[in-house]
Amino acid sequence: MNKEQFYSTHPDERVDIINEMLKTRSYSEVAKEIGVPGSSFGKEMQRGDYVYIQRDNKFYKFIRDKTMVVSNNESATDNILSFIKDNQDILKKMISDYEYGNKMLILDERVYSNNAKFENKSIKMNNDIHKQFIEFCKKDYPFLTVQDLIAQSLLEFMEKYSK
Repeated sequence: MNKEQFYSTHPDERVDIINEMLKTRSYSEVAKEIGVPGSSFGKEMQRGDYVYIQRDNKFYKFIRDKTMVVSNNESATDNILSFIKDNQDILKKMISDYEYGNKMLILDERVYSNNAKFENKSIKMNNDIHKQFIEFCKKDYPFLTVQDLIAQSLLEFMEKYSK
């Protein structure tokens, strides 16, 4: 697709073509290949109510939900306050954990990136340490994979000890 075709193609058809290109290229590479500046590329792609989702590297149709319209700011504020009140204990614990560095774990984006290339690696490791780590993961972070926790550990190690 060239610049002229980009601007003249119907938004629905253009999104199909661009999404196909995005399967093997980045957002900026596609814009450059077409010959359109990144900002103009994004604005033009939004025509027809399309939005770009970076983690998927893809454009999607934005669907407006008319039932979600809030009548005024007071009802939105009431909803927020109600949520905070209903979840007060959980929010307090999260804040406490964050302040005191207890069990707050935020994974680096690189750990779970859709654009990352994954390979199997085998390493030789002290069996007792491995068992302790697996038990720790099961007990404190059962909702995360050991693979992700090891990747996060490696990133934190590099950050802490890099010169």
